[in-house]
Amino acid sequence: MNLSDIKNHALKVRDFVLDLIFPIECVYCGCENYWLCPECLTKLEYGPNQYCLECKTVNNLGNFCPNCQDKYFIDGVLIAGNYDNPLFNKLIKNMKYYFVKDIAVILGNYLSKFLQNKIQERSFLNNIFNKQDSDIFNKQDILIIPVPLYSRRLRWRGFNQAEEMAKIVAKNSNYELDNNSLVRTKNKKAQAKLDEKQRRKNIKNCFSWNGENLKNKNIILLDDVVTTGATLDECAKVLKQNGAHRVWGLVVV
Repeated sequence: MNLSDIKNHALKVRDFVLDLIFPIECVYCGCENYWLCPECLTKLEYGPNQYCLECKTVNNLGNFCPNCQDKYFIDGVLIAGNYDNPLFNKLIKNMKYYFVKDIAVILGNYLSKFLQNKIQERSFLNNIFNKQDSDIFNKQDILIIPVPLYSRRLRWRGFNQAEEMAKIVAKNSNYELDNNSLVRTKNKKAQAKLDEKQRRKNIKNCFSWNGENLKNKNIILLDDVVTTGATLDECAKVLKQNGAHRVWGLVVV
């Protein structure tokens, strides 16, 4: 048995034990055989507004205000859900800390519908991707990239939730996916435990790009949660250093 077989076997044993301890039931109402039952799925609503991540001024696109943009490499962040909805917290917690990979499919489809709705808006096309036509499906200059995990964290969890969601979004939207070239090279403290200044310092120089030049590519950088935007911004810095035109974040909450 090689190392890969041993790893796969260990993950299967872990998942079996977790299934015994945490049987499949709706994270919100406890209904059996669903991680999110059809009734509770209707509670997975979209957030009412987008806003500037820096000053929190409400807008339609999630872009930065003129005075705020200079502080960021990323061009804006689209936030699909409402952080105050406790359902999102339950889903993300179960996905990330109880290793429920299937929830990434639920949230990936949720993000897909959100993105499909947004691309129908003329303002989205013109301001985010500088597109003038009403159909940007199948365009080769748009690339979906998930925020990567450090290798040790990936082995512990068994999957990267951002990557699993990105696969669903890419498949549903027919955009190209690159889930290998953006790499996290350093493992630091968990961002959730730090304030904004500490987050930026903690995440600095933690990513590298190992792919082809991104000249003229517009990037959808996908993750589950955004707080200060430090992680997304550090990724955007690396992507733009390697030729990317625009980089937009897409997150659940």
